Amino acid sequence: MFLDANVFIHAYDSHGSKHEVSKRLLQRISWGEMKACTSVLVLNEVLYFFSVHDGPEKGVRVFSTIRKTPHLEVMPVNNLDLEHVGAFVQAGLDATDAYHAAVMKANGIGTICSFDKGFERIPSIQRQEPK
Repeated sequence: MFLDANVFIHAYDSHGSKHEVSKRLLQRISWGEMKACTSVLVLNEVLYFFSVHDGPEKGVRVFSTIRKTPHLEVMPVNNLDLEHVGAFVQAGLDATDAYHAAVMKANGIGTICSFDKGFERIPSIQRQEPK
């Protein structure tokens, strides 16, 4: 399962109804109850979000915590992934989400954990919200 940036943002932002469910999911991953992956581009999104909204100290702290999460693989974005980005943009995803979908496709990952319903536009991707 691929984790979208919004899962991390909700887990580390103590506001909103999605906080507890996102935090619980990340705990289950860190305890080894499930394996998950994300990409360096997701980490970039999270670092940017918290740096802008809460300051660079929190951005770096959250970024570092995610990188050290046990049972969470952080995947690179490579040249093979880029071959699929355009097709996902044409299918209706924004550019960043198209990169996530491309990384998933290149690595044979069919499920994304995300609050973003836009991924439902892609038949090969099954979206599930954190639980």
